[in-house]
Amino acid sequence: MASEAVPATESPRVPQQARSRATRRALLAAAGERFAAQGFHGTALTDLLGDGVPTKGALYFHFASKHAVAEALVEAMSESWDQVPPAVRRASADGLEALVLLTDAVITRLDDPITRGAGRLLRDRVVASPTLAEVSAWWRDEARELLAEAETEGLLRPEADPAWVADEIVAGFAGRATVSGADGDALWELMNEFWAGFLPLVATADWSRRWAARPWRERCRPVGVGPHDIDDLEIHPVGD
Repeated sequence: MASEAVPATESPRVPQQARSRATRRALLAAAGERFAAQGFHGTALTDLLGDGVPTKGALYFHFASKHAVAEALVEAMSESWDQVPPAVRRASADGLEALVLLTDAVITRLDDPITRGAGRLLRDRVVASPTLAEVSAWWRDEARELLAEAETEGLLRPEADPAWVADEIVAGFAGRATVSGADGDALWELMNEFWAGFLPLVATADWSRRWAARPWRERCRPVGVGPHDIDDLEIHPVGD
C-alpha cells in the first residue's frame, strides 16, 4: 500500500518586524565597532556598508544621518542597562552577592560592540544626553542601593558607609579597566583580586567566612547583558 503523501509546508517566515529589528541591531553593532575604533568624526555613514549591512537602502531606512546612528547607539546602551539590575537581584541571595554580579555585568558589557561605541561617543561628547558622568552614576547609584540593603540585612561592618563603599568600588573598577585596557579577561581577574581583598574589609566576619567557602572565583559570567544580545539576558548566581 502506498504511503500517503505528506503535504509540503512552507518554511517559517520571519516576521517583517523581527527582520527589521535584526537589521537595525546589526547596523548598530557595526556602527559601534567603527565609532569605538575611529571615533565619530573619523567615521562616514557609508563606512558601515562593509560591516555586514545588507544594502545602502537598509542603512538609510533606519537612520537619516550619522548623528541619528550615534543617538540610537547611546539609547540602546541606556535601555539595555535598565534590564540588568533587576536580573542581578533575582539571581542574588543578598545585597553583597548582587554587588559582585552587577560588577560582572558591567565587565561583560564592555565586550558588547554597541556599548563600546556608545562609550566612545560619550567620551567624545557627541550626544548631549546622557553624559558620561550620568551613565557612571547609574552603576554607582545601583551599587549604593545594594549596599544599603546589605547594611539593613546586617551584612556590613558598622564603619562601612554604603555610599563610600560604592564610590570606592566604582573608582577601583575604573582604575583596573584602564590598566587592563578594558580587556574582559584581564579585568575579570583584576576585579577578582579586588574582591578578595576588599570584601572582608567591609563585610561582617560571618558573611566573609560564608563567601570564602563558596566557589565564587569559578562563578559563571553573565550572558546577554549588552544591548547587542539583551534578548538572551541571563545572570548566574554564585554556586554553593
